Formats: sequence, structure tokens, C-alpha cells
Amino acid sequence: MFMSAESTSLPIFDVLHMEITVAGLRITRRPEPLYHIFFRLALHNAGNCSIRLRGRKWLLQDMSGESRIIEAAHVFNQDPILTPGAVFSYSGCQSFSRPPVNMELRFFGEDQWGNPFITPSLIFPRHYLRVPRA
Repeated sequence: MFMSAESTSLPIFDVLHMEITVAGLRITRRPEPLYHIFFRLALHNAGNCSIRLRGRKWLLQDMSGESRIIEAAHVFNQDPILTPGAVFSYSGCQSFSRPPVNMELRFFGEDQWGNPFITPSLIFPRHYLRVPRA
């Protein structure tokens, strides 16, 4: 199940609590600067039914105003099933050619009856995206 940028018909499912447990920015300077945001997320099913995550959608923006939308099937090559109360955690990285100013993440999947959903956006706090002063 892929969600297109134009898709607005999926119901929002707001029982998946998403928490950024660790995040940080690292800059590599060879040959051009790259800004890497490393993160660890914990996804907790606070609902009363099981859900299966089928993919994710990122909205990334940098200081120049350039936006990227990245949609991907699976969550790190998995379609995790979260029973009520279950937690799924994973780590990742997003890279930017200019300093990042916004990162938003949504997950899409289906409940135990096969009904599709999308989560509200998890917006990374700006302090995780700040470039340290040299």
C-alpha cells in the first residue's frame, strides 16, 4: 500500500503515540557539507486493537525552502504488527545538503480488520535541527 502525495482519503488514526527518544545533527564537510539528522523513535500502540504498519511518509524542508517528500513501503524492511500496548522502536537518519528547518513523519498501515489509516504528523522539534555555531 503506497500513499500518493495527492491522497487525502485515508482516515487519521491517532492512537499510535510516537516519541523521539534521541536525535542529533552531525555535519560532514567533504566535499560539500551534508547535514545528517540521526534519530531513534519509539512507536507505542495506545489503542485497543492491533495495527500493522505498512510504510512511512516524510516531509523534509531545508533552509533554502526546498521540500522533499519521501514515501516508502515498510518500516526498515518490516511491516511490524503492534498489539495494544506494544512498542516498536527503530533508528534512522535523514540527510540534507543545506541546513534542515523541518522534519515531519507519518506512518500508514491498517488495523486488525484491514481498514487503512495514516497517523497525524510527528514534527521533530526545532532544537534537534539546529546547526551548531562554529
